Amino acid sequence: MLHLLPEKEQKETYGKFVYESGRAAFEIGYWLIDSKNASKVDESKVTCPVLVVAGAEDRITPASVVRNVARKYRGATYKEFPNHAHWVMAEPGWQEVAEYISGWLTQQRND
Repeated sequence: MLHLLPEKEQKETYGKFVYESGRAAFEIGYWLIDSKNASKVDESKVTCPVLVVAGAEDRITPASVVRNVARKYRGATYKEFPNHAHWVMAEPGWQEVAEYISGWLTQQRND
């Protein structure tokens, strides 16, 4: 998840992590058997613009999975960053991602 960060930053970032909720992990990771459908989204009810961002080198949520998420939302914008992984907003080159998102948001406001 942090493999594109310099080693020192990997250790510092990892040191700040806290335990994830087991329930949340179950609801997201095993959604097929979650009888309460806690993480289910009715994409037909999403009417706002949607931006879906992926890192091509993501080992946790592969870009192919993120592309499938984007396809669920009518008119979604999908953007894949080739030199990024899961920790997109803190990896070297994060400025490119931030600039893209900022430009996309500005475009939505102006449309």
